[in-house]
Amino acid sequence: MLIDHAGAIMPEAFSFAPYGANIFRVIGRVAFPIFVYLIAEGFRHTKSPWKFLVRLGAFAIISEIPYDIAFNNGVNFLANTNIFYTLFLGGTAIFAWETLIKIEKDDNEHEEQHRASKLREVLATARIYIVAIVPLLGAMWLAELLTADYGAYGVLFIFIMYIIRPMKWRLAAMVVLCVWQHVWILEHVFAGGYVPMIHWLMFPATLLPVILFALYNGKRGPGLKWLFYLAYPVHLLIFVAIVFIFF
Repeated sequence: MLIDHAGAIMPEAFSFAPYGANIFRVIGRVAFPIFVYLIAEGFRHTKSPWKFLVRLGAFAIISEIPYDIAFNNGVNFLANTNIFYTLFLGGTAIFAWETLIKIEKDDNEHEEQHRASKLREVLATARIYIVAIVPLLGAMWLAELLTADYGAYGVLFIFIMYIIRPMKWRLAAMVVLCVWQHVWILEHVFAGGYVPMIHWLMFPATLLPVILFALYNGKRGPGLKWLFYLAYPVHLLIFVAIVFIFF
């Protein structure tokens, strides 16, 4: 992430590098799948999902000012929003999903004695998941409305990494979603266009986290939670200061 943002905010500082700042942007593609997976993993293991959501929402607001100063022409909390908005909306979809699933299942247990057929049971189960999917669609719509980083795709990516439990299927889904992130490259090629090699490198960079998580042991790492939260707004402020002073 730091490398990616350095290339985006200070491209003129890296004109000496092969492909210039673009190589920094390519390296940065590693970051988002890692964020996605760890947010889903965090909601899978947290004892207080609502506190998790509050933290994500708070840092979305806190980070928006340095984010807008770094990437946009003016501060706007409702447009071109930072990655924490996406993480918050993905977490909201997960939290709402689990809450509605529980409510619907509890209601169905109370109605169990009134069911007269297997068909009614199947329909009741289908209703549970149809109702629970609505918050996901709402979160995806909001991500697009707020033009959050990675938009609806990012929210869906987080949600899928949460609901798929078997590791092998989760990694398979990650491969598909990582390729989907850069599907525009394939579309451009199929349409007869030319794509520079630097853009092709986005595929292996985005897919690298799949290998990392295939080696993941499922254990929690060092307790550096607040460091990771603070790193986002702080590094943006530092880069903005560097640009202001030297460029």
